[in-house]
Amino acid sequence: MRYLAIIFLALWHVHSVAQCNNDNTFDGTFSLTSEGDSDTKSCVRGGRYYTVDVVTGETYEFSTCGGDWDTLITLYSDSNGSLIAFNDDYCGWQSFISWNATFTGTVRVLIDEWDCTGYNSCGANLTLTWVSSSGSGNNNDICQNAIAVSCGDFVSGTTTGASTESLANCGTSISAPAVWYLFIGTGEEVTFSMCNGTSYNSKISVFSGTCNALICEGGSSSGCGDDGYVTLLTSAGIEYFILAHGNSSQSGNFNLEITCVTSTPDGNKDCGGSITLCSDDTFDGNNGDYGNTQDLNATNQGCLNGENQSSWYVFSPVSEGTIGFTLEPSNGIDYDFAIWGPFASDDVPCPPNETPLRCSYSGVYGNTGLTVGAGDESEPPSGDAWVEAITVSSDDLNKYYVMLIDNYTADNTSYTFHWDLSGVSLNCAILLPIELLSFTGKVASDRNELLWITATELNNSHFDIERSTDIENFESIGMVTGAGTSATQSSYIFNDSNRPFGTTYYRLKQTDFNGEYSYSDIISLTHNSELDLIAVFPNPGKGRFTCELKAAKEMMIELTAFDLQGRAVMSDVWDIDAGSSTNIIDLSEVSSGNYILQFESNGIILNRQQLIKR
Repeated sequence: MRYLAIIFLALWHVHSVAQCNNDNTFDGTFSLTSEGDSDTKSCVRGGRYYTVDVVTGETYEFSTCGGDWDTLITLYSDSNGSLIAFNDDYCGWQSFISWNATFTGTVRVLIDEWDCTGYNSCGANLTLTWVSSSGSGNNNDICQNAIAVSCGDFVSGTTTGASTESLANCGTSISAPAVWYLFIGTGEEVTFSMCNGTSYNSKISVFSGTCNALICEGGSSSGCGDDGYVTLLTSAGIEYFILAHGNSSQSGNFNLEITCVTSTPDGNKDCGGSITLCSDDTFDGNNGDYGNTQDLNATNQGCLNGENQSSWYVFSPVSEGTIGFTLEPSNGIDYDFAIWGPFASDDVPCPPNETPLRCSYSGVYGNTGLTVGAGDESEPPSGDAWVEAITVSSDDLNKYYVMLIDNYTADNTSYTFHWDLSGVSLNCAILLPIELLSFTGKVASDRNELLWITATELNNSHFDIERSTDIENFESIGMVTGAGTSATQSSYIFNDSNRPFGTTYYRLKQTDFNGEYSYSDIISLTHNSELDLIAVFPNPGKGRFTCELKAAKEMMIELTAFDLQGRAVMSDVWDIDAGSSTNIIDLSEVSSGNYILQFESNGIILNRQQLIKR
């Protein structure tokens, strides 16, 4: 049923073009004889169509990804001309369709240039792959079907029978069958590893952005023998797409492990250890490296390219005017800087969660800074080392700016910092009652998990966790005691085990010992399934397993157990009532091994669970 959803999604696209007319020129036939076959037509031109014979219930993938011109793919029935599917811009300017055949017969595969015009030059290849009716067990074979993973997960999967993504290198070449996972950033340093129990030479590539516009964050061809891992600092709330693939054309079974670490700031070499800068000063020079955490990534670094030898500062204006400064290295080497803000005092993010307000990555050796009349707010290596001064309005007073000063030359050179303030006075006694580094959540099989991290706390009594289903009316569902006064990071977790179905909104109400309080930003978690899988036990077990469920309504559940090659080994049907129920899963006739339980209702997958039979 996942393929039907893809078809509906494909009918919307960036250019808002309807499907192209079925009146073009025949240009050849695809020859596929069995599951797993793939055929490519090279030098595809616009306004041409190809034909392929399909079999009811089998899955076919059509792709022009990696081409040079803006392609559209439209599928028609060859017998009656009816529209089957359409896609534009799945992979950049190119297109991709995954379709589960609803009839046995011939399909027309029409290729056009946006918007439904011909294109007479070569510049695209059209690849058609016969996947299978049950797939290869790779429901996450395409980015849009990425399986959600979270900190601490240890997930078994397979790339056997999966398709190969037509993507540019991301930390490593991408040339083997691949599957996708989705991770929501927590603000922590996260390692995605295939080092434990993978059966082939594996690789990992990690992207942010969207499936239609992926941004490479990093990749590894191998880091633990023949297997790969990637470690990066994630931004809270940002979606990361993990591509598990292999060297050359290798595929097989793997384990993906996700490990999250909250780092303690290494002084002001990390954003979480930022110090107040309110007067001219001379500094010994940035030394060491970027501290315990690489605070910059593709989503927040702006003109910069990561940290080298870094120092972090915070400043706050208390009067209107302009803010400029001069950073003067003692022996004329290359310093860069970036400034983020302004932020409310209870909403200063570390690491920053947006692009800089001001940014200089100039390759000029010598003085750099902010000055009135510079004319630009951000500059690349070709810049002149000066960007425009910051104008402070009444709305900006008593707000906070976070500044990174980075020694690109990385030679520990000292520097003098001179403020150039016109009308502006700076607060030299900055005190943040609660510095909330991140507030995130994840949807687990039986609960919503909320996680938040503070960098510092001052007189913090407690947090009330508030919940809403309409983002307007909130109710308190629990309380967590605060750390009082603390200069070190503190992590908190709260489980909402009685969550509603659908989208739920959460916020934190932080209360001081004197009764003053403030609210965090609101986050949302969507629990789409109408079925909560509370527990399957014992797991591992020998044959019969107890399954506890919670349903939103009375329904019929179709249970299927798949092995890691995607083959169904057991199926059952349950009629369950709304609320909680207990059922027995009988795998006594099935061989020992790892299996995936899949719960469906009316063809819609509601939940999955890994199970081990001894």
